[in-house]
Amino acid sequence: MESWLYALLSSPLCLTATFFNIIFFFCLMRPVAGVTLRNPLCFLLIVVLFNSTFQQLMTALTIIMLLFDSPFWLQTLTRALIYQFFCANFSCNAWISIFYYISIVPQQHPIFIWIKRNINAILYVGFVLNQIVLLISLSMGTVMYFLLGPVPNNFTSLELNKTSPAESVESDLYLFHVANFTYLLYCTCPLFTLLFSWGKTFVYLREHLKKMGQSSESFSQPQQKSQMRVTVTGMVQAALFLPSSLWTITVAFLYVTDNFEMVDPNRFVTMTFCSMSSLGNLLCFGFSQSVFRHGIVSVFNKLKRHK
Repeated sequence: MESWLYALLSSPLCLTATFFNIIFFFCLMRPVAGVTLRNPLCFLLIVVLFNSTFQQLMTALTIIMLLFDSPFWLQTLTRALIYQFFCANFSCNAWISIFYYISIVPQQHPIFIWIKRNINAILYVGFVLNQIVLLISLSMGTVMYFLLGPVPNNFTSLELNKTSPAESVESDLYLFHVANFTYLLYCTCPLFTLLFSWGKTFVYLREHLKKMGQSSESFSQPQQKSQMRVTVTGMVQAALFLPSSLWTITVAFLYVTDNFEMVDPNRFVTMTFCSMSSLGNLLCFGFSQSVFRHGIVSVFNKLKRHK
């Protein structure tokens, strides 16, 4: 992908996502009357907005850097941070899907019953461990890329691949592949979690609504409508994440096989996928979460009154 095309595609995506991040932060900090949001869902949504905001800042920085000859280390660092924030949101979505699956679908297996009773602690501990694994993987991969990757001529301080002993280079290469393999596993697990949890939740709600329809019971109650809306938008989120996650998994695999430089040497395709998926993710949350949906309506009503 050419640099001008990357800037053309990513700039409006970045600006739109930043606009919704600001609106959604306001909605979370000052929810409308009657809307309550408990932890750990509130915590996960704050993390999603935090990661998305910093991802947009890093994306804007990569676009600005196209205007001048930026140093190699800055290019590598900004791209690594974009992957960090994007994949961290990927993990948050997976934990949110688990939270709704445990909350909505009746659990009968002893393990799932125990998980439901301890869902808050499990989500917090699991989230922290996820972020540690991601941070270690991307940090190690970034450092190894400095040591092993193609370095521009004007960047000579880290050209250790030309001066280091063969044993050191082989060791660095091994660590680089370990980091990429860890990153590959990290990106794969949330994808299957999203597909499984939202799929199972949707099947349960569909069967439940069918039974209620057959027994002439009303299924227009607010709670059931809210559950179905959250589930459907959750499945849409999984579908939106599917292209970007498959590309991310492909990127990690190509890194392991040393072929990535031939496919996306400037990382413009990967970063564009990240921007598109991030915006789609935000829009899904805006529709599915009542704190965002009612908050946006309240903001527009206030603007109309001021006019």
